[in-house]
Amino acid sequence: MSEVEPPIGAVETRPAEAADLEACLAVWVAACAARDGQAFEGVAERARPKFDAGVVWLVADGPDVDGPDVDGLRGVDGFVLATRPGSGLPGDPEDAPVVGLLATRPGAQARGLGRALLREATRQLGALGHRRVVLHALLDNVAAVGLYESEGWVAAGDPFEHSLLKRPTQRFDRLL
Repeated sequence: MSEVEPPIGAVETRPAEAADLEACLAVWVAACAARDGQAFEGVAERARPKFDAGVVWLVADGPDVDGPDVDGLRGVDGFVLATRPGSGLPGDPEDAPVVGLLATRPGAQARGLGRALLREATRQLGALGHRRVVLHALLDNVAAVGLYESEGWVAAGDPFEHSLLKRPTQRFDRLL
């Protein structure tokens, strides 16, 4: 029997705090390892500086947020980080913030968290006056690409090789 996905409105997000940084990095590393079938060196180190350029940083807390540190993720089930315009790759629109990190803890996936985080981040970016936003996705991450396309993101430009993973990657744009 499959798990029923809660309505998007049922997922609560909150603005992240500095104290959430290590938990978010742990979620990022765990989600990347699950996606890639193995952990790669340097994933956390590559992600950490992005938080300094954050414009919108949101967290979805798990049920153990006030409980003990479970699996090193301190109750964080997922997060999204959008960074300031100009913080992406060469060729990205200069006026567009970048959804640089979006991840859910492997045990919390397929519950609508990623969709809720993405929606709220794009809503907040629009409220801040941004007209468009970009992200980069591995093309073989079929679930993520499907999520983005279902939320109105459109492939832009030619695919390119991910600098660490050496896999085809695509920029996606969304008008706000």
